[in-house]
Amino acid sequence: MNRITKALISVSDKTNLETVLGELKKLNVEIISTGGTFKFITDKGFECTEISQYTGSPEILEGRVKTLHPKIHGGLLGDIDKKNHQDQMKENQISEINLVIVNLYPFENKLLEVDVSFEEMIENIDIGGPSMLRSSSKNFKHVTVLPSPKYYDEFLKEFEQNKGSTSLEFRKKMSAITFSETAYYDSLISNWMSEQNGIKFLDKKTIPGKIIQKLRYGENPHQESQVFEIVNDKKGFSNLNQIQGKELSHNNYLDSFNAYSLVNDFDKQSKVCAIIKHNNPCGCASDANGLKAYLNALSGDPTSAFGGVVAFNYSINEGIATEIVKTFYEVVLTPKVSDEAKKILSSKKSLRVLEYELVESSPSFSVTFMQKTFLLQDENFSSLTKKDLKIVTKAKPTEMEIDNLLFANQVCKHVKSNAIVITKENKTLGVGAGQTSRVGSAEIACKNALKFFPKEITGSSAASDAFFPFADGLENLIQAGVKSIIQPGGSIRDQEVIDAADKAGISMVFTGIRNFKH
Repeated sequence: MNRITKALISVSDKTNLETVLGELKKLNVEIISTGGTFKFITDKGFECTEISQYTGSPEILEGRVKTLHPKIHGGLLGDIDKKNHQDQMKENQISEINLVIVNLYPFENKLLEVDVSFEEMIENIDIGGPSMLRSSSKNFKHVTVLPSPKYYDEFLKEFEQNKGSTSLEFRKKMSAITFSETAYYDSLISNWMSEQNGIKFLDKKTIPGKIIQKLRYGENPHQESQVFEIVNDKKGFSNLNQIQGKELSHNNYLDSFNAYSLVNDFDKQSKVCAIIKHNNPCGCASDANGLKAYLNALSGDPTSAFGGVVAFNYSINEGIATEIVKTFYEVVLTPKVSDEAKKILSSKKSLRVLEYELVESSPSFSVTFMQKTFLLQDENFSSLTKKDLKIVTKAKPTEMEIDNLLFANQVCKHVKSNAIVITKENKTLGVGAGQTSRVGSAEIACKNALKFFPKEITGSSAASDAFFPFADGLENLIQAGVKSIIQPGGSIRDQEVIDAADKAGISMVFTGIRNFKH
C-alpha cells in the first residue's frame, strides 16, 4: 500500500482522536469529515474539508444523507491495481481515500438507557457509517479502517513503522474486526426491531455477543474459553459485581448461572438459598429467616456442597457470612453483601463473592450450540400456583403439602433430567439428577434423603420433571416415606401410577407441564 494521503473521519466517540490527528498532520494527510466531527477537528486547530464541500452535494433529510455519494464510496472501493478502476475514478473526479476512521451512532448505549422513545431509537440507527466501514473493509488491499478508538495505538505504531502506511497483515486484521463490528451493530438493531414488533423467531437469527472476559481455560484445561454477554435493554446475570476472590472460571460461570436462575425463579418475597454443584442443585431452601434458609439448604447434602456455588435472592449479613466461611465454596452469589459480612468473607481470599442486581424476569432465550448448528428456545419461565394443580388420587394433599409440592416442582425445573426432588417444609431432602431412567433418579433421591434425613423423609413431598412411565419410581418414593407427589402426567400408564398411589394412600397432583432440562 502507498503512503496514506487522504483520511475520512466521522466519529461519535472522539476519544483520543486528537492524538491521531497530530500524527496525520506531520505527514500532511488530507482530512475530510462530517458535521460534528468536522467541528471538533477544526476547533482543535487542524485543517479539514467538510464532506458536502468535498462531494459538492449538501447534507439532506436532516443529516440522514451525508456520505452516500460516489466520490466517497468510489474513493473507498476503487481498486487502484486495476487500470479500468483508475480510468473511471479519473473520469468521475474521484480520489483515493486510504484511511477511514469511523465509529457509529450509539445505538447500543441507547438500548441501555431508560425511557428512550421509538423515534429516538430509529434516529440512532446509523446508515452512512456502516456503509463506509463495509466499503473500506472490502477494499483492505488499499484502505486502512479503524472502527473504534481502541485500535488507535496499534495503528499509530503501524503508521510509524511503515513510514506513513500500514502493513497488509494489519489491514486484513482490521477488515475482519470491522465486519464483526458492523455485523454486531446490525444484529442489535435486528433483535430490537423484532422485539418491538413482537416477533420471536425469524428465519435468520443473529446473536449480538460482546466479550466480557477471556478465561484461563474452558471446561477443562486444554480448552479455550471466553465469556460474552448479549446486550439489550434488560439487566441480568451479566450485570455482576465481583467484590473479592479469584477470577471466575468457565465452570464457575455455568454453576453460578444455574444458581442465579434457581433462586430468582421464586417470588421475590421468599428468601431462597440454593447450593449448586456441577450444574445441579444439591440443596435448596426457602424461609422467612435468611440464616435458616442457608442452613437448611446446606443440610440437604453437606457432602456435595463442598466446592459448590451458594446463591441467595436476598442480602448476606454478618450471621450468614459467619456460617458460609465454615464450608469451602467456589462462589457466593447474592444481591448485596453487608460491610460486616464482607470483612468475614475476606478471610477466604480465593472465595469469589459476586453481587448482582435483582430484576424482574423478562422473555429471553436459551441457546445450545452443536458444532455448526444451534438450538434456540424460550427460557422455561413456567411457574405454578395451587389452581394449576389437578388432584388425581383419592387422597387430597393438605395445604402444607401443596406448598411443599410447589416448592419441589420449582426446584425440579433446575435439575438435569431425569430429575426427582424430595422436599419437606420448603427444603430439599434428596435430589436425584441426570439419570437415564426415572427410577434411577428416584433411587438416588431416596438414598440421599434417607442418609441425611432418616426421620424427616416420612411425610415428605416429591416432584418429578416428567411423567412416571411405570409405577416403579413412584413405589421407591412411597417406600422411603413420601406422602405426596407432583408430576406432569401424560403417560399411557398414568392410571397404573395413580392406582399405585391410591393403594399406598398418598396424594398425587398433575400439572400438565413437563420440565425437562438437558
